[in-house]
Amino acid sequence: MEPLPLIALVGLGVAGLLVGSFLNVVIVRVPDREPLLTGWRCTACEAPIRPADGIPVLSWLLLRGRCRACGEEIGFAYVLVEVATAALWVLAGVRFGPSWALVPMLLLVSTLLAQSVIDLETSRLPDRINIPVLGASVVLIGIVSAVEGDPGRVGVAIGGGIGYALFLFLPALLSFRGKQAMGLGDVKLGLILGLYLAWLHPVLILFSLIIASVAGAVVGGILFVVRRRSDHYPFGPWLALGCLLALLFSEPLLDVYLLDAPAFLAGPGTF
Repeated sequence: MEPLPLIALVGLGVAGLLVGSFLNVVIVRVPDREPLLTGWRCTACEAPIRPADGIPVLSWLLLRGRCRACGEEIGFAYVLVEVATAALWVLAGVRFGPSWALVPMLLLVSTLLAQSVIDLETSRLPDRINIPVLGASVVLIGIVSAVEGDPGRVGVAIGGGIGYALFLFLPALLSFRGKQAMGLGDVKLGLILGLYLAWLHPVLILFSLIIASVAGAVVGGILFVVRRRSDHYPFGPWLALGCLLALLFSEPLLDVYLLDAPAFLAGPGTF
């Protein structure tokens, strides 16, 4: 696959900044079920936000990180989300190049970032994001698979999504000391993750789960040692991280797997 030219990667980065600005709105407003496209105001003084103050990164720098109306501090986290979105869009462009597969992958990485931040802040993975993204993803994957001449991949992708969700459903049914081991939001997110992972190759689901489990266990162990107590902490960000790394590094991971796998386990081709 030919790489995207530098100008295209720069364009993806700029577009990612703009999308990241909108993701900040999603992160703040979706958990409270507020409208996304109207009524943008300062969370402190309720003053309307001027369009000129919504320019990614630049507006924050010009305003020195404070509301123009009341002077309340605007958290640097907003800038981090914008920059992270731009970086993820560029990384997706590097990995998937000038292919139609890049389109649904941009939707996925944006969703993973927004849901991870929401889960860290609220311990929730809202259906208001999961359900529309799942529907849009099935449609996009179906269109791209047809364009690429391999419509059968849609069935593999859907099967992967269902399998991943069922795997997460068991711990979601369990509870320890009155605390749920995993929420149903994680299960619904698993539908999306499995859909994309299996679309490239079903074995990527296994790699994704291993990465998520190891990362979550290591960080959880560190937090337990530091805090001296077993607080519940969200697992959604680690599921997202596992999926992201498995997709971005799918080629070397599959090279290792396919080197020893029998022919009947080779699975579909990858993008």
